[in-house]
Amino acid sequence: MDYETYKKIKKGNLKTFETLIDAHLKKSWFISFELTENVCRGAPLLIKAWKTSIEQIINAQATPKEDFREILHSNLLKLYLIGEEEDPEFESLPVPRVAQKYQQFVEEIELLPNDLKPVYLMNVYGNLGTNRLSQLLEIPTEAVIKAVKQATEMIAETNGALRQDRWAIKTRLSAEFRNPSDSGFEDIDIPFHLNTSLIHEINRLLNKPLDKPVIQNRKEQNTMVTKTNSVGAKGDTRSIAHKNKKKIKIIVISAVVLALVTLGIIFIPKLLDGSARKGTSITTYNVEAITTGNVDTTISGSGTLTPISKETLVTTKAGTITAVNYEVGDKVEEDAVIATTEDENGNETNFTAPYDCVLIELPISTEDELSANSQIAMVMGTDGFTMGIAVDELDISTVKVGQEVDFTIDAVDGDYTGKVTDVSYNGSSSGGTTAYQITAKVDYVEGVYPGMSASAEIVIESSGEGLIVPVDAVRTSGDDNYVYLAPDGAADGTEYAEDELNISDLKKVTVETGMSDGSYILIESDELADGDLIVITKITSARTGSDSENQGGGFGGMGEFPGGGGMNFGDFDFEDFDPSNIPDGFPGGFGGN
Repeated sequence: MDYETYKKIKKGNLKTFETLIDAHLKKSWFISFELTENVCRGAPLLIKAWKTSIEQIINAQATPKEDFREILHSNLLKLYLIGEEEDPEFESLPVPRVAQKYQQFVEEIELLPNDLKPVYLMNVYGNLGTNRLSQLLEIPTEAVIKAVKQATEMIAETNGALRQDRWAIKTRLSAEFRNPSDSGFEDIDIPFHLNTSLIHEINRLLNKPLDKPVIQNRKEQNTMVTKTNSVGAKGDTRSIAHKNKKKIKIIVISAVVLALVTLGIIFIPKLLDGSARKGTSITTYNVEAITTGNVDTTISGSGTLTPISKETLVTTKAGTITAVNYEVGDKVEEDAVIATTEDENGNETNFTAPYDCVLIELPISTEDELSANSQIAMVMGTDGFTMGIAVDELDISTVKVGQEVDFTIDAVDGDYTGKVTDVSYNGSSSGGTTAYQITAKVDYVEGVYPGMSASAEIVIESSGEGLIVPVDAVRTSGDDNYVYLAPDGAADGTEYAEDELNISDLKKVTVETGMSDGSYILIESDELADGDLIVITKITSARTGSDSENQGGGFGGMGEFPGGGGMNFGDFDFEDFDPSNIPDGFPGGFGGN
C-alpha cells in the first residue's frame, strides 16, 4: 500500500473510502458469494471483512506492505474459515451476476468441491499468492500449490477440450475476466441494501457520516443517503435478547468450525500429497546489519522547471546584422552586447543582455536582413528556476513558505536544495480529491534549460536518530512485532539458501516500531544495538524473478490461465491473434461449447 493511501485511511478521509468502495466492492461481493453460496452468509461476511480491513489499516503502526485488495481478500478468507452466521436481513438480495460472456468461468468455480473451491477462488480471482494462502490456511505452500493444480485439472477434465478457434476465444475471455483492473466484474450490480449496510458500518467505525455514499445508481443518490440513515437506526435498536441469542449461536458455530479447521490442517496435506510443481519459488535468507539513522515523512511531486527570468530581444526597425558576439548556450553578463544591427541610414543598434543570463535562442547570423519586430535572441536569467507542485488537501497545512525543498533534475546529476516561495490556498478538484498548488525555487544549475523535468521532495516530519531496519525485516504475530537475529558466525551480506537455515531455530526479539518511509522502519528494543545482525526472508518467483514476501509461484495466479502449464497472457496480442499458431496438445483444455 502506498503511504498516501495509508495516511488518508488513518485520517478517515471520506473520499478515499468512496474510492476504495468503487474499486473493490463488486469483486469482493462476487468472491464473498462464491465462497458461501448464500447471500445471507455472503453479505455479512463481506461487510465484516471490509470493516476488519479498514480497522487493521487504521491500527497499523507503519504502512502495510500489502495493497488494500490483498488485505481485504485475506480477511474474507480468514473470516470465511472462522464462519459467519447467516443474517436473514439479507435474504432478499439478488446474487451477483457477471456479464454473460464470463458466466462459463463462474460455472467452473461451482463445479469444484468445497475443499478445493476456496483455495482456487482466492488464488485465481482473489489474487492471493500461494505463500499468503499457506499462511492463512496454516498448511504447507506445497499443499496449496497442489490444491490449485488439482482444481485446475478437475475443471479441464470435466469440461473436455475445445477446438482451436474456441480455445482462442476462451483464452481471450479468461484474460479479460481476470484482468488486474477487475474490469470483468463491472456488470455486477451492488444491491442497495448491501451498499447502505456497508456504508453504515463504515460510518460507525469512523464515528462520522459519509457525506457522499458510493452507490451503484448515482441518479438515486439523494434518496439513498436518507435510506442509509434509516438502516443505521434499525441496526442500533435490535433487542438485547436477540443479541444474546446470536452470541450463543456464534460460540457454537465457532467451536464446530475450529474443529473442522483443525482436522483440515491434519488431513488436507495428506489428501493433496503428490508431486507438487517444482521450481515455482525460491526462498533465501539475507543477513543485514541494523543501522542508526532516521526516517522521514515527505511530500513529493514532479514537474517542469521554469526560469525565474526570461526575455526575448527584438528589433524595433529594419536593419542588417553586422555582429554576433555569442553562441547559443553561452553565459552573458549584464549589459554585454549580444548582437549589433545597422539600419539603412548607417545607424547602429546594440542588443545587450538585460541581466546575467544564458543565451537559449539565437536565430540570426551576420549579414542577415531583418524587418522590424524580428527576434534577435532569447535569454534566460541565472537567478534560478521555479516549479509548481500539486499538494494533496491532507498535506497542504504542513507546507509553509520558506520550507526547504530537495530537488533532483533528470538531465543532470546531483541533488539540489531550494525552498517554497508560494502556497496557493485556492484548490482544484479532480477525481474526488482536491489539490493545492505550491511553488518552489531552486538556484541556477549549469546545463539546465526551460522545460526540463525535475522531482521535488519536502520533509514534513522526521523521526530523529534511532535504530532502523528494512520494512521486510519486521514480522508480526498478533499484537507483537519482532525480528530474527542472525545465527552465530554470520556476516553482514551473507545469503543462506532455504535448506541451509531453519528460521524457526533463530532467536526472535520483540521490537516497538515507529515511523516508516516505506523502505525502512524505526524500531526500539533494549536487546538490540547498531550493528547487530538480523535475518530477512526473501521469496523469489522462479518464473518472474521478482522478490515478494507474499507471492509464491502458485498456479492460476493473476495474469495466468488456469488451464495448466502456468501460461502468462500479460503480453499476449489478442487483437492480431492467429488460431492457426496455437501449439498442438495444449494442456488442460477448456469447458464450454
